[in-house]
Amino acid sequence: MKILTAAQMQAVDRRTIDEIGIPGVVLMENAGRGVATEIIQRYATTGSPCALIIAGKGNNGGDGYVIARQLLDKGWHVKTVVLAERDAIRGDALLNLAALENCGGHVAFVSDSETLKTSLAGADESTVLVDAIFGTGLAKPAHGLYLKAIEWFNQQAAPVVAVDIPSGIDASTGRILGVAVNASVTVTFAFAKIGLVSYPGAALVGELVVVDIGIPVPIAAQSSADYLLIDAAEARSLLPIRSQDGHKGTFGHLLVVAGSTGKCGAAVMTAETGLRGGAGLVTLACPQSVQPTVASRLTEVMTVPMIDANGQISLQSLDDLLSLAEGKQALAIGPGFGLGEEVRTLVCRLVQDSV
Repeated sequence: MKILTAAQMQAVDRRTIDEIGIPGVVLMENAGRGVATEIIQRYATTGSPCALIIAGKGNNGGDGYVIARQLLDKGWHVKTVVLAERDAIRGDALLNLAALENCGGHVAFVSDSETLKTSLAGADESTVLVDAIFGTGLAKPAHGLYLKAIEWFNQQAAPVVAVDIPSGIDASTGRILGVAVNASVTVTFAFAKIGLVSYPGAALVGELVVVDIGIPVPIAAQSSADYLLIDAAEARSLLPIRSQDGHKGTFGHLLVVAGSTGKCGAAVMTAETGLRGGAGLVTLACPQSVQPTVASRLTEVMTVPMIDANGQISLQSLDDLLSLAEGKQALAIGPGFGLGEEVRTLVCRLVQDSV
């Protein structure tokens, strides 16, 4: 799965708007609707669900206005707290703010701590809280009202849904800029961002959901592939299909050359990983002095003792190792192997002669 920096995502948005002709307000509508759908699916109740949305003055706040309107349409009680005066809202965000107000949405504009405190009174009755303060463009720590709002989120018991990214996380690095919202769920748009899967920020993301906002296929396909995330779905797609009538001889034989005195665990874990990774057969070659210990811990792995030199596999074992490597589909060398000069020579020779 592609993951993008903040700048790369901004470029995708800009190309969609400028080259394809899809207005930014349409992308904002799709983004807000996607978040609202996730909220309804997760948190709708049989009674009267309530949402409190805290919005900044930029496009992330604009997404928040769409979410508020979408939830209102589904019968939710919604209050939107904007951390700015109304005349500070511009562009697509202003269009969606006006749409929310025209639909009867309850919007409170705050510009000082006391008004913020008053506006958040009664929020403990909320079914869900929505963080729409900052988007992926944040580059410095929050301060003032923004900081107080982030701190307030982190003191609440209700689940928090972050819009695009929890406010306070650097979208390109995962760095926490002072303090950040600790979200239960983060709904991001089109692509995951590096900061959502990189620590320490990733620890505050909660469950990550990526929603489609209508980025055209040509633009998405041409977006940067500098960074890729191997998730569970991607990993499954890389695994070959195993035939139903297969057996241990069908799925390949792995030779592991590993271990030394005091470092048996590395050899054991490597051999077990080979089995868990799908190898039909695994053979572990290790120093003869540790082979009995290793063999007692491995019930499904064959073990072969090698000539020992001070607790490490001796260079004299090269011919035996090359013979063992014949017919094997894969060779793993080195875990817990040691760092001596003889070991270095053995590894180099083994790699060169077994290719």
